[in-house]
Amino acid sequence: MTSRRTEFAAFVLDLLDLMEEKLREALEDESSRIGAVGEAAGAVPVLRDRLRENEAVQATFILVLGNMLEERWAPEWWEDFARLKRGEFERVAGDLEGRLSTLRTVLSSDADRG
Repeated sequence: MTSRRTEFAAFVLDLLDLMEEKLREALEDESSRIGAVGEAAGAVPVLRDRLRENEAVQATFILVLGNMLEERWAPEWWEDFARLKRGEFERVAGDLEGRLSTLRTVLSSDADRG
């Protein structure tokens, strides 16, 4: 097992913060949308790797994020997301923000129990 410097929940919450920050950036500045979404997507492989430490939390993330997190489908999902028309992008971004908020709550609950 790899030695980690940052506690599981704190690390995953930081990744969720980064993803939310980049979503807001993509929503606020159309010219930076593709780059900001690419940066949010860049957190996904790191997130997947770290989630392997907690199977219950990992299962919840997989259920909530589906193809956004799945190794085989995530790159295509994020690329397609970045290229959506503005209105559809805003709708999907709002949905994703809600999903990330749900995961934050689940993660906080898990940390309280552990």
